[in-house]
Amino acid sequence: MPTFAVRFKGMLTKNERKRLEQARIRIKDQEPSLQIGFVKTGVPIYTTHVAGLSEDEALQKVREALDPDTANFSGWEVRQVGYAA
Repeated sequence: MPTFAVRFKGMLTKNERKRLEQARIRIKDQEPSLQIGFVKTGVPIYTTHVAGLSEDEALQKVREALDPDTANFSGWEVRQVGYAA
């Protein structure tokens, strides 16, 4: 099954992180949305990896895990990164 990287911008709460974990969605990376010199600031951009049959399915899985808080996130991006074993 293909693996997709789903990126989004926002602030994850402890409960939202727990819901992602329960849905077996791993946070692979977290980066600041703005960096000036050595100072990292702004809303974090998260990259998750999730298995799915299509980009739409992968995005839907992440959004469902964060539901009903999906309005707190923006900048959704999806791309295929490989295949799950």
